[in-house]
Amino acid sequence: MKHEENWGLTPQGFYRPTYVEILNAMEYKARELFGDGVNLTVRSPIGIFLRIYAWMMNILFSVLEDVYNSRYADTASGHSLYNLGRNIGLKLLAANKAIGHITIRGEEGTQIPEGYLVSTPGGLQYVTLGQAVIGPEGSALMVIQAVETGEMYNTPAGTVTMIVNPSSVRGVKSVTNLKDITGGRERETDEEYRRRYNESVDYAGGVNAEAIRAAIMQDVEGVHNVAVYENDTDDYDEELALPPHSIGAVVYGGDESDIAGVIFRRKAGGIQTSGNITVPVLSESEQLIDIHFSRPELVAIYVRIYNLQVDTTYPGDAILRQALINAIGKNGVGGLDVGQDVVYMNLPGKVMGVRGVLDFDMKIGTSMEALGRKNITIGMKQKAVADEETVVIG
Repeated sequence: MKHEENWGLTPQGFYRPTYVEILNAMEYKARELFGDGVNLTVRSPIGIFLRIYAWMMNILFSVLEDVYNSRYADTASGHSLYNLGRNIGLKLLAANKAIGHITIRGEEGTQIPEGYLVSTPGGLQYVTLGQAVIGPEGSALMVIQAVETGEMYNTPAGTVTMIVNPSSVRGVKSVTNLKDITGGRERETDEEYRRRYNESVDYAGGVNAEAIRAAIMQDVEGVHNVAVYENDTDDYDEELALPPHSIGAVVYGGDESDIAGVIFRRKAGGIQTSGNITVPVLSESEQLIDIHFSRPELVAIYVRIYNLQVDTTYPGDAILRQALINAIGKNGVGGLDVGQDVVYMNLPGKVMGVRGVLDFDMKIGTSMEALGRKNITIGMKQKAVADEETVVIG
């Protein structure tokens, strides 16, 4: 039994005694005070009292342990974790609704009201923001927003094609989204927030690659993934395509001007920036300085699940498909980081994690014609992605 003097806050951290340890210590003290012959059985008055008190003390130590853990990012949760983040200016990402544009085709002069409802064939619904009139060319471009929050509403181009209530507006012939609908997300979980917190630990004082990455992740809204590479040699880095003494940021998501501004503020003086996007930034000395960075090349990952065996609790192929999409990442959001390879052996666990799956075979590749059971190498400036079209079940 661990001695009670070592309970609570110790040089090794906080030690929370178990209910049994507390009860044993109390029974030891009772025998010391009343003699070895004292009756401490579960039905004796003293025995009942000690067990009630030990139970209350166990709850108290549990609360004290939670208070102790709330001061550290690795063990804090909920508002305690968010309060730690506020100390370095890190805000919790709220749930967002996906947003995009839709082209409505029909008779000239047809008025499309605000709140006009459209959807994907799978039932994901979106409403128009504002009003529009179909022009002489027979179409109108409108902003649409998902009716609910969540990543599932991030959908590729050409998928929003259904009119939910055709009789509400006469003269509309068809609808479609010519570009991807993006921006939807669930409320950030504690694990996601903790990860961003740990990625931001160098933010306060550094100007190295990690500090620049942390600053972009923290200060630029809409950024989903960042990798920052540096070349501190006098030679050109062929692998990274970086000039001597330069940094190259690969950023997915976020406004280009905001990204360039953060890089300019965080990089060391005289250090070059490299990338295929150039944004001029005005310094305090009214000097225009070109800041360069890159967007990752998105690599579509194809997955085929076949010989699938399930029981009656299996929720359906859509849930299984979504589990794989989440593991890899959709539209560059979530999943694997920039430059992170797709490891074949990491995916079967995602499949078995779906309720009701008993057995299956799986192959992956960069096309349906080149599937196999090998890892997929992702370049340092690339990002693996998957969607409903690239994950096939059956």
